[in-house]
Amino acid sequence: MKPSRTRSRTPDLARALGALTAPIAVTALAALTSAAAGCGDRAPIWEAQVRSPLTAVGLSSSVALVDDAEHRVLMLIGDADQTLRRQTFPIGHAVLRADAAPDRARLFVVAAGDQPRRSELDEPPSVTVVDGTPTTLASRRYALPSPLSGLSLDPLGKWAALSAGAAPGAARTAQFVENPNELVLLDLGAEAGPTNPVTRSLRSFGGRPQRLTFTPTLQLPGGPRRLLVVETEQDVSLVDLDHARDDVPRPEITVRLTGGSSSALVAPAGVVVDDGDPGLHDDARVGIRLGNDTNVVTVTLAAVTPSADGTTPPNDFVAKVNLTDIGGIASDIAFVRTDGGLRLAALVPSRQAAVLVDPETSITTVIQLPYAFTKLSLVTDVVGGAQGTDVALLWGAPTATSGVAFWSLGKTAGQPYRSVEVLAVGGSVSTVTGVPAPHTELKVLQTTGTSSFYVLDLSTRTLAPLSTSSAVSLSVSPDGERVWAYQPADDQLASIELRNIHPTTLLTDLPLAGVFDVARADGGRALIALHAGGSIGATVFDARKPDNATARLYSALFLEGL
Repeated sequence: MKPSRTRSRTPDLARALGALTAPIAVTALAALTSAAAGCGDRAPIWEAQVRSPLTAVGLSSSVALVDDAEHRVLMLIGDADQTLRRQTFPIGHAVLRADAAPDRARLFVVAAGDQPRRSELDEPPSVTVVDGTPTTLASRRYALPSPLSGLSLDPLGKWAALSAGAAPGAARTAQFVENPNELVLLDLGAEAGPTNPVTRSLRSFGGRPQRLTFTPTLQLPGGPRRLLVVETEQDVSLVDLDHARDDVPRPEITVRLTGGSSSALVAPAGVVVDDGDPGLHDDARVGIRLGNDTNVVTVTLAAVTPSADGTTPPNDFVAKVNLTDIGGIASDIAFVRTDGGLRLAALVPSRQAAVLVDPETSITTVIQLPYAFTKLSLVTDVVGGAQGTDVALLWGAPTATSGVAFWSLGKTAGQPYRSVEVLAVGGSVSTVTGVPAPHTELKVLQTTGTSSFYVLDLSTRTLAPLSTSSAVSLSVSPDGERVWAYQPADDQLASIELRNIHPTTLLTDLPLAGVFDVARADGGRALIALHAGGSIGATVFDARKPDNATARLYSALFLEGL
């Protein structure tokens, strides 16, 4: 395919695409018609349609287009002079979902396979893992015992976990009989084999897995350990990952949140983890937020007490549970260091307050807030804290002028009101996006009810507003140098340089369906802007020096090399 330079605007094409974000769902037709008549026989792929939906996933160095119709993934790789290289890999039949690893280095494609399998040639359920780095493009596949569409990926890249529960937007394959408490654990550092992946069924008290969280390495009584925290509608289970592939795996530890005296379910709504004092091995904790109860739960992973009969428990740690009533339902929680020691901080919008819970004694301290904030994140690593204490960023209050606030945990004792500093914006902050190095001191804020977004400098506690003609989608570049703003189904986009907050407006010949800032093999960066009008196409810009004069337009990407 010969690329062409972008020259003219066609703003009226495919206006009805609607808003799409990465991963994006688009519809494409990739069929050749009578123009090829009389040219001889060719593979059926040239006459096939690309079935809807087609999923695009941005990786660190490439963009993956998942073509379920032809059981392949097309990797788009940006090279020098805005050229676009392509490579395909086979994937399983009947794709359920496709996700990027947290570090964006790999693509995971979960497929149901041929259901039912009528011969040995039919494909079983599988996970295909594609390394998206241009210098090491490769793939491998793991067979699954059943089609599972719930996928959770380890931020450290060691594990993947699959379950029956589908995330919002993921496909499902209905099974005649299904065990919702079945987990499939995939060790990504080992080859496929009899114990990889490994299947286990959680003991159930009536719940089904809803969320899975991988912990960092924790110093536990039996040594360093990583856990998988499984939330159901009514309890939380702890799975020892370091012993998950044992011949006789250790049973999970279940923290029951719903008592046996009532049928009312107490539902976990999120967990946080803290390793405690680095010199201790019995103070790692799990904090649990409840979605329909005014309590928060702290679970201490303590040493096992020797039993009187001399029996050895299957796990080398136990879960000690504390419940603390905070006077309202928590919207967000985090373990924080304060001037009084470690606390579990909970935001309680109904009280317009934050509550600090001592995990040892369950004693609470209420901090009144100027607004009913609903979200918090720690920013201590950027702004620093007094004498080893934390600073949290608060946002999400529905009040139009609430903005964001800095909460200094080192000033909670005696001066609770002065510990909060508010920066007002022209709307309620709905989303806060972090910026990678070298600009980790920056956050990108999106607001509701306005046509503006903001760049927050944590180090100086200042806000730089950026006005837009309409609501836009934002994408922060992985190299931490830019923010891309675009409106799906429109032909305009803009690059905002974070070093000086300078916007550059660009145009494309076709409406946009998604933008992806990826690393090039020569050390530069490419902006691959996808189009979905009639067939899948892309415009490639130099991401560091975007210019319509040097951009290249590629159309009909699924027509191979024709």
